[in-house]
Amino acid sequence: LPLSSMSEEGNEYGGLLFQSDDESDGGGGDSERNEASAGAADDDGNSSTTHLVDLIARLAVDDDEQPPVKSDLTSAIRRIGAPFLCEALYHPSDNTSSDGCIICNIIDIHHKANLIRSHMGNMAQCRGVAGDALREAGAIDALLRILWRFLVPIQTKSDDGNSSHTLLPIIDPISSYTQTPIFANECNKHHHLCNHRSSFKTIAINALHNASLGLAVASLGSLRDLACGSAANRVVILDWIPPYTIKVTNGCNESGYSLVANGIDVISSYVLRYHNLQWEEILSFKERNDTIQQSKGDAAIVPLCTERGRKELRLLTNALGVVRNASHSTPDNCQAFYEYGMSDLLVWRLSPDVYESLNRSDNEQTSKAKERCSDRNNDESSITISALPDATRQWREASYRAAGSLINLAEKCPAVASHLGSNRKLIYLLIETWGGVNAIVIDSKRSNSSKGVPLLHLGLAAILHAANDGALGGGLDEVMKQVLEKEKIRKRVAQRKEEERKLRLGNNY
Repeated sequence: LPLSSMSEEGNEYGGLLFQSDDESDGGGGDSERNEASAGAADDDGNSSTTHLVDLIARLAVDDDEQPPVKSDLTSAIRRIGAPFLCEALYHPSDNTSSDGCIICNIIDIHHKANLIRSHMGNMAQCRGVAGDALREAGAIDALLRILWRFLVPIQTKSDDGNSSHTLLPIIDPISSYTQTPIFANECNKHHHLCNHRSSFKTIAINALHNASLGLAVASLGSLRDLACGSAANRVVILDWIPPYTIKVTNGCNESGYSLVANGIDVISSYVLRYHNLQWEEILSFKERNDTIQQSKGDAAIVPLCTERGRKELRLLTNALGVVRNASHSTPDNCQAFYEYGMSDLLVWRLSPDVYESLNRSDNEQTSKAKERCSDRNNDESSITISALPDATRQWREASYRAAGSLINLAEKCPAVASHLGSNRKLIYLLIETWGGVNAIVIDSKRSNSSKGVPLLHLGLAAILHAANDGALGGGLDEVMKQVLEKEKIRKRVAQRKEEERKLRLGNNY
């Protein structure tokens, strides 16, 4: 996607909130079927549309001219990182284009995704020795090349002249790039399909976009798993250099744009892809000539949802997972994310209102913060309503990953800690992310106990200390002080238990 044309998980996730995702469907293996929706039926009827969609999907997995998925690691990585077929269609030197078949391109994209799922499609394949082998074979380079290529418009030639298009569906309708990839014709093997139905072009383009979304989801999922628990893999992501640097519009950066010059920039671009779009808007993205269907249930609770929308949300969720894992205990990566403007992107994603308040004048924010702090301290029995989405919201997982990413960034980047520590509502949200909703409730009966409170994350501690050191107007309130006090109690209890253990071991000798 040419981003230059854009406008601008708590305790229930266990100890993996800030590090990993051992998901049952694996890294790239989000268990979505490769689907394409043709939208409204024409004279041939819905059954004809379904038949053609299924036929294209079968061709993508059954083509006997493609190498088998179960190939050796080196050749598989080489195939994954190879250019897309359509990248060779246009030759600027002689202003001619070679024949390009959209079905062949769909098949090529599907095979790349299948290779990713086969060789790095779950956590077990990406951790430890297996993860080291993938890195040495060039897996991270191959995955980042795919994601980078999706950011760069492809040039093709048609009767109407040269055209720039993208394989991923465009989000911004005013983009200067066309939504319709132009291919010269269908090859002899697939030419019969274009006569199968009058809306073949629409169906094929939807299939191409769906395949591209699936490949991007798979690539980000595998990068997420490779970055988990491996400092070496996280370093490789930052050190990766694209074939050439591109510029993307970024309203969360002081300069107004960002250069995609390394792997961190590539990952960040997929979070930026959805900036200024509410969760419900992402879920309701339409395909070509498609109509949105209302999901069953209360319209005020259940958002309009499409197949493409679910894939787009999964893409964003996986991108946030990469940010969270790649920023874990890696200062250079955290600094690179900060320079890109990632902290603001994540804050907006969690709460546009908080994002706006962070960008107000210091005097206005400090004055209002003092008022809220005074009200809070005068009513210790008050209960804060959860600021995170509940289990009925399809973006709950993505929200927890965004919050976990902020906490990871704050641990190794003081500027992020100070920035986040200047907003009381945001601190509450991050405390809830760490300790659950009970962590933001003042409990005078258990104020001297650390029971039910997990180990305080160093990133959250950095945020609270930054707030206490002057970043937060009005200073820490009782909830924040309670968190720090319970951590002191937990440390004293842990220290006493360790001393008792050593004493028992000493008495045994």
